[in-house]
Amino acid sequence: MGESTPPPITQRFFRACLLILGGILALWVALELLARFWGWILLVSVIVLVLCAAVYAYRYWWGGR
Repeated sequence: MGESTPPPITQRFFRACLLILGGILALWVALELLARFWGWILLVSVIVLVLCAAVYAYRYWWGGR
């Protein structure tokens, strides 16, 4: 079996730059989606919170404690 030599520093630097660029693009896309749908996300989370509170209140008052 042959010895494996580490890749040159220029290749490692180029790969690191590509990974950083990919991370920046992924973060940008995530923020754009969040900015577009934040109202719906807020509405759904409020509805879920109200339903959980209603279930808790029902179980507390009429559930036999």
